[in-house]
Amino acid sequence: MPKIKKMKIKHILRCAFIISIGSFAQNSDSEWDYNEDADTGSKKAELTFINTNRIEDLLDKKKRMNTNTIKAFRIQIYSGNRNGSTGSRDRFNKLYPEILVETSYEQPYFKTKVNAFRSRLDAERTLKDYKKHFKNAFIFEEAIAIDKL
Repeated sequence: MPKIKKMKIKHILRCAFIISIGSFAQNSDSEWDYNEDADTGSKKAELTFINTNRIEDLLDKKKRMNTNTIKAFRIQIYSGNRNGSTGSRDRFNKLYPEILVETSYEQPYFKTKVNAFRSRLDAERTLKDYKKHFKNAFIFEEAIAIDKL
């Protein structure tokens, strides 16, 4: 066996030995010592909740979000920087003033989304018209809040 391979094997064995010794080391702090009273059940276990109001608020928020949304098909006409998104929104508003337009920020892109359809077929029909002015437009499915409709 070449000398380099023997050295690598010795090095690996030394590292394994050092790691195994370190893993069996014990902490001598009193907080890690064995507590016989706790093990025998002579003490009653206590459970403390920290900041339960915040957890309940988050659960309520999740419930509200789930109940007030529906799945819809939307058309995205732009994804990129803020100026491009604003420009696309303004241009779309001039062409289709009665249609819902929304700009959102999903890091690192600003996205301009329009319309909301219950069926993909309706979205595809409308997409053909939008593609004349916005070549990169495409359809995607999203859960949207009912109050936005």
